[in-house]
Amino acid sequence: MKIMQMSFMIIGVFLFFVLVGLFVLGIVFKDVNAGAKELAMQEAVASIEVIAAMPELNYDERDSMVIDKDKLKVLAGGLAEDYEMFWPIASLEIYKVYPVFDERISCPAAGCNYYDVYDSGHRDVEKFSSYVSICERVREFGYVYDRCEIGKIVVGMKIWDSEVVE
Repeated sequence: MKIMQMSFMIIGVFLFFVLVGLFVLGIVFKDVNAGAKELAMQEAVASIEVIAAMPELNYDERDSMVIDKDKLKVLAGGLAEDYEMFWPIASLEIYKVYPVFDERISCPAAGCNYYDVYDSGHRDVEKFSSYVSICERVREFGYVYDRCEIGKIVVGMKIWDSEVVE
């Protein structure tokens, strides 16, 4: 009888410490979801500058956040899909802010003002943006100079869902 009482007591103490451990783990990992979302947002903001500084898009290595218009036209023409594994993003689009445009004309086209560089096809995307300069080297009236326009780079990040783990 005493052996049976002792075994029930050991099982009871063991279950008590398991419940206390689960309670402590619940408190410790309470904000893991919020932390993951915050890290995803920081990754998106950091990716904007990294992508703008990539040699495939950067106009001049000395300047940051300056994008080459000719390289941008090439990538918007469908070559950006090859960079899918290098970009930790869901979408990348760049459009001109100034001079102001009335309608969106996707590139590559004459007089275009919107570059849809990359789209992974994800539906749940949160977008972050920053301003960039879109520059090209032109030759007019016997002079070669850099013509720059103000643009906006928009990076879409897949929304991290706590219920769906990939």
